[in-house]
Amino acid sequence: MSDDRVLRVRDTVSANTAVSRRTACGRRAADSLQSVDRRICRIPYVPRWHELLAGLFLTVITISIGFADAAAGRILLPVEVLGSDGTTVSRSVVLELGQAKSVRSLWLQIHGLRYADQASLQVNTSAWISLNNDIVTIAEPGRSYGGIGGGFSTLVMTLPVPKDTVVDGTNTIRFRFNRTDGFVSGFRVLAWNLLNVEGKKIIPPEAFAQDEPKTWTSPLPDAASIAAGRELWQTASLVASSLTNSPRIQAHCTDCHAQDGRDLKYFNFSNESIVARARFHGLSTQQGEQIASYIRSLSLPSPGRPWNPPYQPGPGLDDQPISSWAAGAGLAWVLDQDINTLPYLLRQHGAVISGATSNPPGNAPNLRELVAQITPDIFRPDGNLNPRQIPIALQLPDWSQWLPRVHPKDAWGPSFTRSEFAALYDAETPESETKHGRKPALRTLLSSAPTTDRDMRPVAAAFVQWSQARRVFLRRFVKARTELSPALTDQVYSTQLWQLVKTWEMMQEFGLEGRGAEPLGSTADSRTWCNTIPAEAAPSAVHIRAGPAGVGASALTNEYLTASWYELQILLNSGNHQHRDRQPVDWVYVTSQFHDLYVQTHQAEPLRLLVTIIKAMQSTHPRLGPDDLRRGWRPDQSVDPRIMISPLWAPIFKPLPRDVHQAFTASLLAAWMDKNSQYSIAQFLPLGLPPQVYTAPRAYGEITGGKVWEAAQQFRNAGVAAELVQRLQEWGIAFTDRAGRLQYH
Repeated sequence: MSDDRVLRVRDTVSANTAVSRRTACGRRAADSLQSVDRRICRIPYVPRWHELLAGLFLTVITISIGFADAAAGRILLPVEVLGSDGTTVSRSVVLELGQAKSVRSLWLQIHGLRYADQASLQVNTSAWISLNNDIVTIAEPGRSYGGIGGGFSTLVMTLPVPKDTVVDGTNTIRFRFNRTDGFVSGFRVLAWNLLNVEGKKIIPPEAFAQDEPKTWTSPLPDAASIAAGRELWQTASLVASSLTNSPRIQAHCTDCHAQDGRDLKYFNFSNESIVARARFHGLSTQQGEQIASYIRSLSLPSPGRPWNPPYQPGPGLDDQPISSWAAGAGLAWVLDQDINTLPYLLRQHGAVISGATSNPPGNAPNLRELVAQITPDIFRPDGNLNPRQIPIALQLPDWSQWLPRVHPKDAWGPSFTRSEFAALYDAETPESETKHGRKPALRTLLSSAPTTDRDMRPVAAAFVQWSQARRVFLRRFVKARTELSPALTDQVYSTQLWQLVKTWEMMQEFGLEGRGAEPLGSTADSRTWCNTIPAEAAPSAVHIRAGPAGVGASALTNEYLTASWYELQILLNSGNHQHRDRQPVDWVYVTSQFHDLYVQTHQAEPLRLLVTIIKAMQSTHPRLGPDDLRRGWRPDQSVDPRIMISPLWAPIFKPLPRDVHQAFTASLLAAWMDKNSQYSIAQFLPLGLPPQVYTAPRAYGEITGGKVWEAAQQFRNAGVAAELVQRLQEWGIAFTDRAGRLQYH
């Protein structure tokens, strides 16, 4: 297909908030009355339509976005549809004679559809089509996570195109942001295409061009505007949303984001998106441009994009500078199905995967060909599997899902501003009624010494204190049996997210991600966090139960977010072989969440679960045995091999062919036995062993407690070699004999 099939691109925006990405010296496109006339007939029916109409007459502007690419006949991506209710953006494509009749559907990859009917599209002169789960077909795994309005921020979907809608010649696709829910201010179309009857894309890849952040300039590049933008970022009075009569809030931009705005620079939020959000919070277009100019002026790394989930794992991620780690491996490495993870898990024990030579798989691997590579070495407790390099089918939350909906000082008022929890962040709260002076605030501690000379041990301890302060603070408002309302859920969950965002801020600003070895020792990963705050952002961590009052007002989204934040904890700090009691990860509890998530999605994730089990096995120090009760190898305190043969967990392992499942079962059991055999039974059962105080939930089956030998027959039935089962039984006999003599139960 030749390039001349895309002859030109007409990129238009109708909104009162649009700003050109590439303007010279801050020049804006002129208003166009003709443009207003053309769009009056396309005004959506919304409440207060007469107000919208008046606004359009007064302020609608039409702008050519990315005109350099348009002049070359390329379609600019992404399509950012950001602004006030009714904002519309279009793209045009020219089809050759005879192509139109083969078109059957429109293929879309869209970021930021948070609720049904948030967006609409129009093909040429067709009726406007609202996007919701009943109209479009969502691709897996996004569909199983709730589709539009579910957990995933970016979705792939197809929309049938009525016959004769597409024509030979010029075709225009218009995208419209229908209305806000009080939180959202638009969406992005990351990619689109026309599909023929065979489901193949008609528009060739070379017809599209990506809008490159490196080409962006400040809307208002003069020093005075940049300084004004910095001042607005720190002090501007904001409203909660663009809804009528929205109240003023106490928080400023700097409070919910990184304090210096580095997150918007890091994830490359465009000028338009910054201006649109500024207007959403009650500022003017000029003030939004000043803030955008301030963000553009920051001399900081900017490898991310708003739609790429932070820290999304994938091959080659560790080959990038540590400053790029938070940008993640990109959406391309979110796999279509969990089973595609297998080759990447196995290759960590063979050839090193390079991001430059590895591409996301288009087809499922031939699993049976990989069986020979499944060995006990995969599960070796003294090893160090790198989950950062292993792609998964779980799309982690994007940066917008990190940001709190409501700041703690707007949620709790003086209860927060006077709290130790607030003071331990930056100690700038004069109203504090606590004795936090004995505990230096984290920002004070981190600012007190040059980055390379800082002793990291007090920093790690300070994060522990800050986590404890949050738990004490939130305990005033929610306890295990508290019945949460949707509003209270938002307040509590937003408080957790605020702490997570501020932790990211400090990890980036003070260069902490590459210094884990200092407090954690030689077993630490090359890049790691030194806290447990990612896991503490999980809804379940503060008793937000799945259901209508859960986060996202659904059990599915609540479970997705719990699973995602626990997954992030494993990626950022799984213990670094320095596990102590049930910190930084309670492996039994985290494993149980796989089952809870499966109940909601019916999407089995055996490979992501196996990676979690491996990291659980590898969480303790290689040289500390079971006689070290808090830090050593204690198989009775973690997930054990019985999970592989438990009837309750069988549906999650069902996608694995029988011989693959058998190989994993035998390998896990062998690695578990090999580690146990390094120590005497007396080390597992010393004199004076304190009674076990932790009881695993029975609802998740017999997957912990260490009495694996009791399942000997099930292992035989699963095809495990007789000699390995015999080893297990003999070890069990020795263990129970000593336990009986010492009267352990």
